[in-house]
Amino acid sequence: MRRDAETAKPARGRSWLGVAAATVIAVAAWVGYWWLAVPRFDVCAAILPAPAGCGGAARVATATLWTAVIAVLLLATAAAALIRPRGRWWPFAVAIAVLGVTALWGFWAVRYAGG
Repeated sequence: MRRDAETAKPARGRSWLGVAAATVIAVAAWVGYWWLAVPRFDVCAAILPAPAGCGGAARVATATLWTAVIAVLLLATAAAALIRPRGRWWPFAVAIAVLGVTALWGFWAVRYAGG
């Protein structure tokens, strides 16, 4: 009985480390989205893509959508890290990869929104 408890601790520690990594990815994505979306200037250059802080309401709406998408994926990734069916790591690896790719896709979508 004691041996099972000792072997379960490292897996649980790795699970929380995975949740922390997913959280860092999600928070970095949110910071990027809102850095691009929050209006900071009255007059903006007429270039595409618009500089950060320009782009109007289209960027705010797009950033809101992608914030929600990343939040759902963060919860799914945390569930994959903590549940770990039969101790397998690949569902979590796939979830982290999907979260990272989606975060980058969202950044691109917010950057080019309203253009």
